[in-house]
Amino acid sequence: MSATRSRFRKLLPLVSVLALVVPLVLALAAPVYAQGSLYVDHDTTRQCGGSTPCYTTISLAVAAAVHGDTIYVYPGTYPEGVDLSSMPSSGGLTLVTVNSAGVPTPGTVTVVAPGTGSEIYTTSLFDGDLTIDGFNLHSVNPGIDVRTDGGHSIEIRNVTATGIADDGIRVSAGGEVTITNCTASNNDGIGIWVYNTNGDVTISNCTTNNNGGGSVYPGGLGILLTAVQGEVQISNCTSNGNVCSTPGVHAASYPQCGYGVYVESAQGPVSIFNSTMNGNSTGGAGAGWAQGVVRITDSIMQGNGTGVQLTNPQAGAVVEGSIICANVQNGLFTEVGGSVNAEGNWWGCGAGPGNAGCDSIVSTGPTVDFTPWISKITPGAMPDPVTAGEPAVVSFQFSGGPPARYLGQGPGDLRGPAPFTVTTDNGTLNGNGATVKAFVGANGTLKVTLVPEREGTATVTVTGPCGLGELEGATAVLGVLAEEFVPEPGTVLLLGSGLMGLAGYASLRLRKK
Repeated sequence: MSATRSRFRKLLPLVSVLALVVPLVLALAAPVYAQGSLYVDHDTTRQCGGSTPCYTTISLAVAAAVHGDTIYVYPGTYPEGVDLSSMPSSGGLTLVTVNSAGVPTPGTVTVVAPGTGSEIYTTSLFDGDLTIDGFNLHSVNPGIDVRTDGGHSIEIRNVTATGIADDGIRVSAGGEVTITNCTASNNDGIGIWVYNTNGDVTISNCTTNNNGGGSVYPGGLGILLTAVQGEVQISNCTSNGNVCSTPGVHAASYPQCGYGVYVESAQGPVSIFNSTMNGNSTGGAGAGWAQGVVRITDSIMQGNGTGVQLTNPQAGAVVEGSIICANVQNGLFTEVGGSVNAEGNWWGCGAGPGNAGCDSIVSTGPTVDFTPWISKITPGAMPDPVTAGEPAVVSFQFSGGPPARYLGQGPGDLRGPAPFTVTTDNGTLNGNGATVKAFVGANGTLKVTLVPEREGTATVTVTGPCGLGELEGATAVLGVLAEEFVPEPGTVLLLGSGLMGLAGYASLRLRKK
């Protein structure tokens, strides 16, 4: 064997390793972009931060998308209407707003359709799942107006649709609908409308205030659900100040204008909880002809036309653990249907529904059990006396009975201001000065931490909607002892050393004499 061949054979393992490593190094050195991703940037100097393919309009990206793609939209205002039906093939699609670094960030993109078009819409049933995340929308027609077929679902999150001369968000799905962290307020029509949907509907952490009263429609609603085949769940939402500008005049798409939340028809159970529905011209919460059991709990319905309206409720309907007060007509109105459990509510006075200062209950058929109602506040067990400068837990319980019933978790939208205010005349509460707001917890217990400032007494008072703080027990008075003297570490040792030094000095003086 020649020396040349021998050297080549010795180098062969190294050549083989290099053949494997070099392509890998080259691949790592090259820019890497996620498969199934498209990018949109109207700023031609930024050019999607180098990500490709990069389009200047959302519509161009949709026209190039295929099943399962995600379109990332860079910051700015896009004057276009985006027809998702222009996607050339069937399949799912996700639209997400990002910041200038390409990181998904809600609220960085505003879409304003020219003329009378919607911002994001479908002209035909979309054959795939849809996700729309993070956009600000302003238009004449609905900000979002999309429909899917088959079992395809729709998810809308972190969207703001305001100042629209129509509905804010309007969707219909062959599958499930999920809407979360959205704001659809100050629109002429409905804030959020879900209709003709075959799956479950979940709406959470949304705000739909002050819809209606415009020139286009006879009135607005906060949240409206019609013809839902699955289960309905609405939670942690605020829907205040929605108005029916022309009472008694309802277009086909507005069967119940002026409500905060209204479920017109659903095949499955309906749950509305931890929500706030105040100051709506017709009603706070309503449900009509639901085939499943309706539950409205841990919520606030204050200052509406009617607090809660149930039409043909299934037996076992529940309206409990809520604040229902200061409504113009009734606190609860039910017609046709089965029995309603309306226990454990605060109706505006300690005497119970129908009495002076309390909302009334009107039923044209169903039996309504409203006993017991919330009628007292009881200070919980607490240390008494307490010591100035030392924290102490002070608690109150909102209850009625017997048998005992309580205001539960909430009530009201847990994202917003709490319905209760606690004050003290001596010290701080929860470290926030003299006033702190807090929600009640399990079994109607509100807890705050008091740190009294001075010796004497500390008065702690809880107040709430519709004179709740006027109930007996809403004020607790605690004795406060003087603050204890606690020497700093080392103080005793220094004091002892000083005394010993003085004793030694005195002894020395005596010996000198």
